[in-house]
Amino acid sequence: MPAKLASLVIISALVGCAAELPRESRVVLEIADRPVTLGDFDRFIRMSVQQESPVLSSELMSALFEQFVEEQLLLRAADDAGIRADPRIVAQRMAALQNIADANSSDTSSAPVEIRTSDDAVADNLERQVRIERLVSAEALAGVEVEEREIAEYYDSHREDFVRPETADVSQILVDSKELAQELRKTILARRSSFEDAAREHSQGPEATSGGNLGAFARGELPPSFDAEVFALAPGAISQVVSTDFGFHLFRVNSLTEQKPLSLDEVRETVRVELLREKSEEAMRRYVAELERRYPLTVHHQHLSFAVVRGDDAAKFGGASEGMEKTR
Repeated sequence: MPAKLASLVIISALVGCAAELPRESRVVLEIADRPVTLGDFDRFIRMSVQQESPVLSSELMSALFEQFVEEQLLLRAADDAGIRADPRIVAQRMAALQNIADANSSDTSSAPVEIRTSDDAVADNLERQVRIERLVSAEALAGVEVEEREIAEYYDSHREDFVRPETADVSQILVDSKELAQELRKTILARRSSFEDAAREHSQGPEATSGGNLGAFARGELPPSFDAEVFALAPGAISQVVSTDFGFHLFRVNSLTEQKPLSLDEVRETVRVELLREKSEEAMRRYVAELERRYPLTVHHQHLSFAVVRGDDAAKFGGASEGMEKTR
């Protein structure tokens, strides 16, 4: 057989074998020439959405694929760094998940959703997550910290966000008759009964046993019809009868707390956590971008049923019409 013809036969045979590959063995991604299969992506989806055979939109599948690529990049970096998961941590998290599952199974208020995921698959997923956490802590977030100067600067430039709102501590009486509500109001104002005693005796609200006390609410937290009535009252005053679909209400404002700015000391930890979150997210973006430069990515679009667009850089992964495309 001529050499050229023999080559064509071999190529045809290889193409035929590739076309007959089981679905889970089809390569959808290569990271520095290391193949990642459709089976790997399917397992990632099941773990992400906690459904055995989810039906997801193309947009959501594309977003999940972006997360999957990032996870695979991190795992490749963890491999190269020799990072392994502590089996004790994996076992602890497995036990915690089992406790949650046991608690949910004993909840008869809703039918449990059965996710047919083996313990080995869950353990493998936890092992990957622990490895990624160790990598991120050691490399991506190493040195990420928030200085006191930054906290003070953020506070000074966001003072309008750090305000304790005006609040009212409120009690109510709820009855099903307007006439009864009016009569109770007269009785309380005439001091023939206290608001608390009238609530315990007549109110149909769940807070009746505590004398009608609803607790404290910031302006805007109550329904609009209640909010306007309550915050128009002085401390100790009783509202007119307020009619709603639930019945007829009387409100009393027990106390009012005026709006006031929060000091730096009061919000320091809140600001520190927010700045640490922002810095960590930015550090992760930079680190993943570095990994994409370090490890060339190839996406095999012909094995995906959706168009792949990562972030705002659609050109990086190209159109779905391409069979495969190197991204770096």
